[in-house]
Amino acid sequence: MTRHEQPPLDQRAAPYAEALIAHRDRDGLRFMIPGHATGQAGGSDRLRDFLGARALELDIPQLVEGIDLGAGNAFDHARELAAAAWDARTTWFLTNGASQGNRMAMQALAAIGDRVLVQRSCHSSVYDGLVMSGATPEYLFPESDPDHKIAHGITAEAAEQALAEAAAAGTPYAALVMVSPSYFGVVADVPAVAAACRRYGAALVVDGSWGAHFGFHAELPESPTRQGADIVLSSIHKLGGSLTQTAFLHLCETPHASVLEPALEAAYRLTESTSLNSLLLASLDIARSELATGQAAMGEALEAAALLRRLVTDASGLRLAEPDFLARPGAVAIDPLHVSIDVRGRGITGPALKTALSRAEEPAFVEIAAPTAIVALIGPRGTPDVAGLLAAIDRAAPPQAAGSGPAPAASAPLPAAPPPGAQLLTPREAYLAPSESVSASEAVGRISAAMLAAYPPGIPNAVPGELLTAELLAYLRDTAKLPGSYIRGAADHAVTQLRVVLR
Repeated sequence: MTRHEQPPLDQRAAPYAEALIAHRDRDGLRFMIPGHATGQAGGSDRLRDFLGARALELDIPQLVEGIDLGAGNAFDHARELAAAAWDARTTWFLTNGASQGNRMAMQALAAIGDRVLVQRSCHSSVYDGLVMSGATPEYLFPESDPDHKIAHGITAEAAEQALAEAAAAGTPYAALVMVSPSYFGVVADVPAVAAACRRYGAALVVDGSWGAHFGFHAELPESPTRQGADIVLSSIHKLGGSLTQTAFLHLCETPHASVLEPALEAAYRLTESTSLNSLLLASLDIARSELATGQAAMGEALEAAALLRRLVTDASGLRLAEPDFLARPGAVAIDPLHVSIDVRGRGITGPALKTALSRAEEPAFVEIAAPTAIVALIGPRGTPDVAGLLAAIDRAAPPQAAGSGPAPAASAPLPAAPPPGAQLLTPREAYLAPSESVSASEAVGRISAAMLAAYPPGIPNAVPGELLTAELLAYLRDTAKLPGSYIRGAADHAVTQLRVVLR
């Protein structure tokens, strides 16, 4: 639903969620789906006990007059409010996550061209979308952090150079796809990349999944929707407050918008369920309202994150990793709600500490671990016990271990990743081609039918359609042997078998 200014939009409202409540309160006889009978006679007692009666009562099917059917319905109003909150032209509610949005975006880009410049460390769903669209990708490699063994973002200079070279060769890119912020909260220079895209006529897609809260408090980075991007993914369930599996796709008011809007709508119909879950949709509606009006609650969450940073700074054997991240090219800011803690001074690796924390008698759970660090996330309305996290770290890796040096696995350098093999097929061609599983030795010189990515740092080393080289396979097998490492997409942990295109 295209945003309009009349009547005035009140972000305190959650019209879709409110319509569900009103429909439930009407009661009445129900002779329709869902089969659990919305908690009425004959419904599932076990499911009611598990979820609670209220959840079942609000699990309302699609195509109900006034909720999502008919002129001026509540769902259309909720979409208008979401678009207005992010200053977008149009916003889609997604119940298959930002992954659905990435697939939508890749399909929609076919309306403006079939050559796409992709940040190599994009989420796997971007590659899924390339398979679905048939587009021909070329890749920009992100900045790699040699100290922490992780990938950050792309630089504006690298984007400018790639776009300029393609234009000069007469093969311009239709779009550039990038990630900001990273999983570790590192923010790229989106305005500068957007400006480069404008100069060369390319659309800009920003997977902003980890920054759904951006732009809703003065201490937060700005949302890419206000920085020149054409399409922005907001994974609201991550740091926006909605239920798991929910996200927004925002189309911004840019020169490409009139062409992309119908293409995105068609892609939405292709990727979304025809039986949307009302609870997921309502959680998006409520989360949007709370983000747009919850500056005070966001301020409390930011204070909790600031306190955690102070405690880490004062703790023996711990330090913040964020100054290291900001020293890398292309990094312009850190999301305050991502707190990255360098744990090497405790003589332990990040993955080992993350595991120890989760298995403790009094467990603590953190979001992710790098070889050198763990990352604690604080939600937009969260005021967690940050002192409790420090105490849990002390129990799992006592300060007395400081001074003994990093654990061997933390200090051992990762093998240097070789360049990927030549792209001989598009991802779609390789995906749809007949394939077979062969031994690693037999895979040399064959075309990969799978995406393979060594973690850390998580940059795809082979994409469907690329040649598998001896150097690449040796790197994957060597990396897989290291503690805390694994190869995403491999058929087995040791990378002894690989799926390749049938000759």
